[in-house]
Amino acid sequence: MDHRKTAESVLKGLGGPENIDYFTHCATRLRVTLHDKSVVDKPAIEKTEGVLSVIEQSGQTQVVIGNEVASVYDELARMPGMDRDSREAGSARAAGGEAGTGDAGQAPGTKAGPITRMFDVLSDSFRPVLWALLGSSMILTLIVLLQQLGFFGHYTNFAGETVTADLVNGPRLGDDAASADLLNQWRAQFPFWFIILGAAMSVLNFMPILIGATAAKRLGANMWVGAAIPAALMTSAFSGLNEIADANGVVPLFSIGGWDVPLYMFDYTGQIFPPLFAVALLAPLERLLKRVIPNVLHMVFVPMLSLLIMVPLTALVIGPIGVNLGLGISEIFQWLNDINPAIVGVVVAGSYLFMVPLGLHWPLNAVMISNLSTLGYDFIQSPMAAYNFAVFGVVTGVAIRAARDKELRQVATGAAVSGLVGGISEPSLYGVVLRYKRVFPLILVPAMIAGGLISWMGVRSYAFAFTSLLSIPAMQPIPLFVIGLAVAFGGGLVGVLVFGFRSKEQREADLAKQNIPADAVPSEENAPDLVGAGVGASAGSVSGAAVAGASAGAGTGASVGAGPGAGAGVPATSGTDGSTAIGAGTAAASGSETAPARDAGSASAGRDDAAWSSGEEAGSGVVTVGAPLAGRAVDLAEVPDPIFAAGKLGRGVAIEPSEGTVTAPEGGTVIATPASGHAIGLRLDSGVELLIHVGIDTVNLRGEGFEVAVAKGERVAAGQTLLTFDAAAIRDAGYPLVTPVLVTNTPRFEAVDGLPAERVAPGDEVISIRR
Repeated sequence: MDHRKTAESVLKGLGGPENIDYFTHCATRLRVTLHDKSVVDKPAIEKTEGVLSVIEQSGQTQVVIGNEVASVYDELARMPGMDRDSREAGSARAAGGEAGTGDAGQAPGTKAGPITRMFDVLSDSFRPVLWALLGSSMILTLIVLLQQLGFFGHYTNFAGETVTADLVNGPRLGDDAASADLLNQWRAQFPFWFIILGAAMSVLNFMPILIGATAAKRLGANMWVGAAIPAALMTSAFSGLNEIADANGVVPLFSIGGWDVPLYMFDYTGQIFPPLFAVALLAPLERLLKRVIPNVLHMVFVPMLSLLIMVPLTALVIGPIGVNLGLGISEIFQWLNDINPAIVGVVVAGSYLFMVPLGLHWPLNAVMISNLSTLGYDFIQSPMAAYNFAVFGVVTGVAIRAARDKELRQVATGAAVSGLVGGISEPSLYGVVLRYKRVFPLILVPAMIAGGLISWMGVRSYAFAFTSLLSIPAMQPIPLFVIGLAVAFGGGLVGVLVFGFRSKEQREADLAKQNIPADAVPSEENAPDLVGAGVGASAGSVSGAAVAGASAGAGTGASVGAGPGAGAGVPATSGTDGSTAIGAGTAAASGSETAPARDAGSASAGRDDAAWSSGEEAGSGVVTVGAPLAGRAVDLAEVPDPIFAAGKLGRGVAIEPSEGTVTAPEGGTVIATPASGHAIGLRLDSGVELLIHVGIDTVNLRGEGFEVAVAKGERVAAGQTLLTFDAAAIRDAGYPLVTPVLVTNTPRFEAVDGLPAERVAPGDEVISIRR
């Protein structure tokens, strides 16, 4: 991959430097906050070498690249107009909520809910630290491996057992003085390795300081004050108070009206939640202080007063709350682990497939780090590895099975290698898994079996690392962990080899994009589809196809503006969808409404192509679509809107309705339900993507006269009511009622033709599609 060319193409597709408010990256994705999402050319970005997908999540446009994302990010940051520091500061101001700004990462006019903002802050605070955390954890893994091999010698512990020397946790002799003496002997014998151990433990031990800095930057506070607050609780001055604490770890500070104010002493090493909570209060406090203190005194008194207020408040209230929250979450998992360790393994391994695309795995990462700090080990990361290796097994199977599909083989092979070596699952997830939903059960079954097995066998992790072949030594006992990984990887691999991973239609579409005749490659469609109605409804992926906004320029001809792209692969169980609501495009000066459509060059990823509709003519490759409402079917050219009439948004037919009910022409999934209620987007089970747009310019009614009966992401059956409308009210408001019914993925088919008729009933054939 040419990182600079990739960065240039991505920047162009995002609308240039002037459209970017903020950009950063995580392990696999560029994360960009834009001024105007309607100018994004998602299909062009997705065609760029090295780009796996473009998704929308939490108001950010995320370009999924994989493990080379850091190099692309660096090239992007070097380009003219891409001032990294000023853009990050701009985002921080937005996050801090200064006047005139919204929530960081949110599109203009939108506001994320508190839960979304919490997860955003948590993940954005973790990401900058991951680089150092993973590096130090791999060093710790090396030391643990050397210990297991006996490199540092052996000793006899308090139980009379001969065990390997443990530089990480120290000797266990049952006598503190004797343990200290033996530890000093090890230090004298292996001084260099204790320096290396310092490198291994540095990030984990001082995690509160690092998180304090990154969280402060994310929330718009001074990052060094954010780091200083948790640092104060890790100084010898503070920790020395343990010497006067009572048996419960409480130090009486002072009395108020006869009530002693207690200071609960905790070890803040490795804690995550206390610095996050402290900085969450620091940000508004700083803004308040800046408003009441003259500008000339800001540099001295704002940081001074911030520390004077926040350090005692954190020590007395925020810190204990944060520590106990982390302990509480850990104890819930520990409680489940005590009941039956396999429960934890099954739950963790089975949930990660749905949590990762939504970013919901970050809180678990915080718990893992907290466990390592407080317990010295973690029991969540080991079953999580079962999910990773089940995914890697499936992707390896795809690479083998798609041997003659060059493009897919390259994607799958690269994803498998980056996963097995680097432990990064996102390239596998976005490049393969979420494109072919039938692999979901092929991942879930072996992952849950292996996860339960790993936990039941008592495997624990002793370092935080992305689970890969290289990080296996971080888990103990290694042989039992390897058995679990073999079950997960082998189950996923064999599942794909036996049952396949895509339908006949998906295979033909993939090959068609590469101009490869379908009969030139061995068939794969005989493999049974394990998804079925039950699993498909809960585990199916949602298409990440682009949505385009269209506008008609008054007197200047029609122009089509690219709308915001959507995320591939948000599981249906999340209740969210990768598509963008209809009407989100760019309107021209004429005030013409916007409508969604697939860009002509986009491919439909993750769609349900398992079967064609019952209207398919045997051997002819013709598919028909029924009318979604009753009335008179007319040619699109008769629609009084140049965009619809010219087929810019897709070919199809228009219906002049005689009734006010829109129904599903066949089974499928709702992919768009705009707040205005004037249109519905469907992905039919036949693979056809349909837009039903009631009236012209009816978006201006702002929902009056419309009532939507379904939700985005919902499965619908043939004949099910999608929406109802008050025809008389719409006519009285002066809007034409003619309803375009468009195939928005028209470029996928050889021909799409409307079938005009004087009178049609719901379900009557109105569109003919030739593959």
